[in-house]
Amino acid sequence: IQLSNFRQAGHVTVIANYYTGCEAGRRESGVFAHVAQRWNDAYPNVNFVTSLKGGGDCSYWSNTFQKDATDLYPESDLVPTTMPLTIDDDASQIEDYYFTSPYPHPSYVILDENLVVKNKIVGPCCGYESYFECEPSTARELDATLSEIITEILESYGETVAAATESPTGAPIMGTAAPITSAPTTLEPTPIPTTEDEIGCNVDEFTEWSSCSTTCGPGIQFRWRIVSPKANNYSGNCASPVETRSCENTTPCESQCVSEFGPEPSLRVVERNLSSPRDVAFHPTPGYHLGSYSEGRPFEHDINGEEAWVVNGNNHSVSIIVNSHDPEKQTVLSRQDRGYYHYMINATALSFNTIADSGRSESQDTFNYWAVCNNNRNTYMDTKEANFFMGPTLYDSNPANLNLVNRAGKECARNEPCYFLHSDMLHESPACIGIAHDPELRTGYGTVYWAFDTSGDLKTGQLVRFDFRQPHGPGSMDHSTAAVRRFPEMKLNKGDLNTVHAGMVVHPTNRILYVVSPEEGIIWAVGADTGKYSRTARDEYPIYSNKLPSFEYSIYECVQRRVFADKLESPTGLSLSNDGTKLFVAESGTSKIKIFEVESGALLNEMATGYENIRGMAISPITNKIHFVDAERNVLVAVEPSGACSEENEAGLTSRVSKSFLDEQENAREVLEGLNGEGYFALDKDYECVVNPNIPNSTLFEQVHTTSGYASNDTNVQADAGMDANAALLANRTDCGATSDLNFDALLLGGFYCHECLPVNNG
Repeated sequence: IQLSNFRQAGHVTVIANYYTGCEAGRRESGVFAHVAQRWNDAYPNVNFVTSLKGGGDCSYWSNTFQKDATDLYPESDLVPTTMPLTIDDDASQIEDYYFTSPYPHPSYVILDENLVVKNKIVGPCCGYESYFECEPSTARELDATLSEIITEILESYGETVAAATESPTGAPIMGTAAPITSAPTTLEPTPIPTTEDEIGCNVDEFTEWSSCSTTCGPGIQFRWRIVSPKANNYSGNCASPVETRSCENTTPCESQCVSEFGPEPSLRVVERNLSSPRDVAFHPTPGYHLGSYSEGRPFEHDINGEEAWVVNGNNHSVSIIVNSHDPEKQTVLSRQDRGYYHYMINATALSFNTIADSGRSESQDTFNYWAVCNNNRNTYMDTKEANFFMGPTLYDSNPANLNLVNRAGKECARNEPCYFLHSDMLHESPACIGIAHDPELRTGYGTVYWAFDTSGDLKTGQLVRFDFRQPHGPGSMDHSTAAVRRFPEMKLNKGDLNTVHAGMVVHPTNRILYVVSPEEGIIWAVGADTGKYSRTARDEYPIYSNKLPSFEYSIYECVQRRVFADKLESPTGLSLSNDGTKLFVAESGTSKIKIFEVESGALLNEMATGYENIRGMAISPITNKIHFVDAERNVLVAVEPSGACSEENEAGLTSRVSKSFLDEQENAREVLEGLNGEGYFALDKDYECVVNPNIPNSTLFEQVHTTSGYASNDTNVQADAGMDANAALLANRTDCGATSDLNFDALLLGGFYCHECLPVNNG
């Protein structure tokens, strides 16, 4: 469904914002379904949409709404069948566009014919802690409220409104109904086929194996067949329509000159005196953060200059290297977070949002934001027992709006030391060693980051997708609006090295996430837009940022993945070439940088560096030069190409992909997707993987905002005026021991950055 479909003369569109686990929304949804069907029957130009997040599927919830509607209106013969339209707002586009603070859940927005917001309301059950606490009569207040608003809009179009204010039996919209005394149930699913002719699948013969995917060296082949269930509603598994196998060309691949190396590359040390550097990234807008003057120092930024940011593990800081391209003009400034011992502790990776033209509104665009990944289990510099309440930290590099503060947490003056103040933090990946911003364009704010969580299930690491969604901003501690998705099928291993960094990068066009698994010597290629909701993560991973339903914490399965490259020796840093055709890999075990073609996976070239502890790597978007850090020598190094590649290669990369393989692949896609729909065909899909979405138990969720100092939802909790009484009491706590019951996280969430129990921080 496209929202633009409803931009039609004389139309009204009503959107409901629901979360799985929200008892108030669950109670009101039956009323909404009844109102939707009644109005749409009388006025087909009035449409209703339910936006669901956090679990289940459209079929499940459609059946549930239908059952609840009949329970709430027992005197009515009306049964919702065509309204409301139920959509899975998996990217939270509707919520982030229409339902930002102060509209909690459940909330409703009413749009006119031009999709202009005419009204927003909060549901009558909002604030009730249980399903049954909100009486049916209270829930049905939504009926009268929506009907009044819709009537007013239709009358403004010149329509006469009468029929939809009553149910088909003539009962008034506020008519009485018998109270519901038992837990709501869902309709029985459609019976599955049972006869021999209906059960099972029709399976054709496989085609011949395709050509090898590459013109030299190793590659893959595939074959395909048409597979279809005998009955449309057959829910069992069918055999896979696609198979793959490896292949090896008799012709080995020769080394190919690439512009980032040139024929004879050399190395230049850009910056020394770093402190166990773990990663490097280039700021998308050089000079934006520092300006022309900061901390009593002037800064001159070349118009076409670089600005490299290096995250240091030993002193928990970021080194900002101005004009890193020009040794004569280069200068360095180091900065920490004001509460570095939690927000930037042993940071191992850093990634910027570099998408300058996302099309998002200015108020929701997070271009120039950045995030770090912290390899720490939240020990507060080893002064507290680990509690695993740790994850990625998000920052806005705009120095205004208290994103940059002094020691007292106030606006930083021109001549005093300045500290980062975070814009958001999530807490589901302790011991994280890799992070990458996702350049997707679907979400409302563009705050999706992928992370390598080494703690995982305490056996192997896992891939985690964080969407900060609506960042709470500096000075707030509200973590109630976010979406975190774990992918336990993606088992990742870091090895024993404590300073290890795992490179990650998302390709902006093919939507593949490339991620290093250092101990296995593998680079995985993961479909960034694949995977399906399976169940809540709150049961299996009970440490998370917020208990409200608006905080989505889920487990996703059936993600598409394949091994992009293997048999590497301790790979660490990753970086895509600026044109997206090459993937650069730092192989720490051999001190080499290897270059692979993205399309074929073929090795193009490699370079010995002599640096034995390479960690993060990045390519300058301005000079197109590869940069990497060495964690032992404490340096940032640039690869300097000496001379251009030969005439043969100046026109571009000579691809190793077989043309016949691409033709055969396109033919298979055309046939299979013609029968099964767009996106059906993929060589790395597990066609036999089936997810049965489980609805989480509502007891895992809080239903209303709390007011305690810990995890307070008061957006001004850090300010003196906004701190609640419980948070203020923490000021007098002196039981600072590692095993005391004083929660150091509660100190930070209560605003006590400089409490005597917290590590010394120059504050």
